[in-house]
Amino acid sequence: MDEFVLTIGAVVGVAVLLLVFTWRVRRGGMVGLRPLSPYTMLKDQAGLAVESGSQLHLTLGRAGLTSTGSPTSIAALTVLDAVAKDGCANGTPPLATVGEGTLLPAAQSSLLKAYNEAQYTSGFEAGAAQFIATDTDPFSYAGGVTTVIHQNSVSNSVAVGRFGTELALITAAAERKGMDQIVGTDDPLAMALGTAVSQNVLIGEELLASGAYLEGKPSQLASVQVQDILRILIALILLGIAIYQLFTA
Repeated sequence: MDEFVLTIGAVVGVAVLLLVFTWRVRRGGMVGLRPLSPYTMLKDQAGLAVESGSQLHLTLGRAGLTSTGSPTSIAALTVLDAVAKDGCANGTPPLATVGEGTLLPAAQSSLLKAYNEAQYTSGFEAGAAQFIATDTDPFSYAGGVTTVIHQNSVSNSVAVGRFGTELALITAAAERKGMDQIVGTDDPLAMALGTAVSQNVLIGEELLASGAYLEGKPSQLASVQVQDILRILIALILLGIAIYQLFTA
């Protein structure tokens, strides 16, 4: 019963903090987001594509929207939303590839919205979002993505979402073409592989904060603030427990 009360209290406390900080942001309160170079680089991709006359390629991983990895894929789709909006507005819509079935209609919807908002003259291109392979066959997915990288006029590569060791093949293909790369994932092994080829890596929660960095809605900014507060509280609690155990042992 005590654990249930504590859980309910924690949930209510977090909800109150979210409401308070959301209200504060809407009233003009400043939010200091830690600078992250991958997000700065993402905002420049549309201009780079225009200069090179090529497309930006995004691959969104292989976690479905109904799986435990859905938060990572939702964050990846947020990245696609922002890049597609900028790209279509500048006449250089991106190319998206996915490795899971439920991600395909979501990616198509994101691109179609960007095409319509920009009133892109040639209309929506059916191949702008491509399903590569089922999520149960990661290396077939990676092989398909590398083919896209090599066969298309692609300037830079963004790999955001749920990946495993197959990320090594994707990043190696982009590296061979001398592309700038942005990598974002929640898998520890994939993160290690990403840091080996790029300095622009979004690690775990940094990717999940994509909405706050790219869209900046009050609720998104408030959630980042609340996460920071909770992180500090948890660190202080763990430190207090460690000190208590040290002096009572």
